[in-house]
Amino acid sequence: MFGWRRRIGYISPGALEIPAYDFYRVAPEGVGLVALTAPISDWRTEEYDKNLEQVERAAAYLAKRQVHMVIHAGAPPVASRGAAFMHELVRRMTERTGLPASTALHSAMEAFRWLGAQRLAVVTPFPPETHLSIVSLLEEEGFMVVHDERMDAEFFTLHEIGQRQVYDFVSGALRRASGAEAGYVPCPQWHVFEMVGHLERDTHLPLVTSNGGDFWYAFWKLGTWDVAPGHGVLLDRLRQGCAVPVPADRTATMEGLGDV
Repeated sequence: MFGWRRRIGYISPGALEIPAYDFYRVAPEGVGLVALTAPISDWRTEEYDKNLEQVERAAAYLAKRQVHMVIHAGAPPVASRGAAFMHELVRRMTERTGLPASTALHSAMEAFRWLGAQRLAVVTPFPPETHLSIVSLLEEEGFMVVHDERMDAEFFTLHEIGQRQVYDFVSGALRRASGAEAGYVPCPQWHVFEMVGHLERDTHLPLVTSNGGDFWYAFWKLGTWDVAPGHGVLLDRLRQGCAVPVPADRTATMEGLGDV
């Protein structure tokens, strides 16, 4: 039976092809993704506003489908309104549904705190204003962005960018990120999650992606830690039964996490 252990509600700003593909690569047995779309058509503030206007109603609908938590995916809409709005949206989704809730940026920041990483490299495929809004929100929340780069990409062809092109761009940016303790690569439509293991091994940095961060947070909160192996430090640590964050005096180096 679908989702017989846990059902994760997911509100997507775009098509579900890549998020669903990524989810079922790593999801524990009996954990299902119950997803809705509140789609945007480009990276404009007006599109972000349309997405955000639908979130609470979508969350309430998912609660009626008996999910166990709700995630609002995609960093750009929330980043366009800042950190205070992010916390308010999480609170409103929780109040509307009575369930744990998160957004993409909220999940990612919880992941970085869990890994003990404060100095970040941020790599996105977003236009300049959206890219900078994500960097600004992270810094507003106390993280230090030591390096950031963006790829020029078209909104409706993100999913068509090949793995080699994504790998070369992301790995190059991370190698240039002197002093970073972890990398953040948002966008659920980008082919990044499936390469996390390779990127981490080749750059020696733990990596949080949109899909990886959202799924990790849901599995962590719901106690379903038996994820498939080989999808990066964050999820592998969860699989190994590590339910508590890295101590504050221990940073998230690959060497430091390898013996967990």
